[in-house]
Amino acid sequence: MGLFSFFFGTTEHDSGFNAELHSAAAEGLDVETAMLAHQNWKLRLEAYLEGNSTEVFSPEVVCFDDRCDLGKWIHSAGQSRLGRFPGFTALMGHHKMFHYAASNVVSLYQAGKHTEAKKMLYSQFESFSTAVQKDLEMLHSLLERLPTRR
Repeated sequence: MGLFSFFFGTTEHDSGFNAELHSAAAEGLDVETAMLAHQNWKLRLEAYLEGNSTEVFSPEVVCFDDRCDLGKWIHSAGQSRLGRFPGFTALMGHHKMFHYAASNVVSLYQAGKHTEAKKMLYSQFESFSTAVQKDLEMLHSLLERLPTRR
């Protein structure tokens, strides 16, 4: 199965394919910036767990997947333009679990469970972080293959 059909659940040659719709799908999202921002979360959490951060994390805030730039796009333009496609559904789910796992890392640390927080960071959080990165890489690759809008 090709990358295109995996993400969109269709092929470029299907009669219902609308290249202009799909090329406009990521308007308002800088995929490369979203990838870097989500990669940076691990570094931020590591610094926090090591006591080398001045950031104040609140698990009640970190858990929300609709407050970062990627999440805002997912829950607005992304949902309305790509919501019916399997690749987008995967990104949405992985992103939600990414924030949930990050929130759990912070909660464990704040509860004095530092060893458990590190285990969570390097297991569940890292797993969802990797999934989000792969989803974004796939979306980026697809967008680069699609015709540009005029």
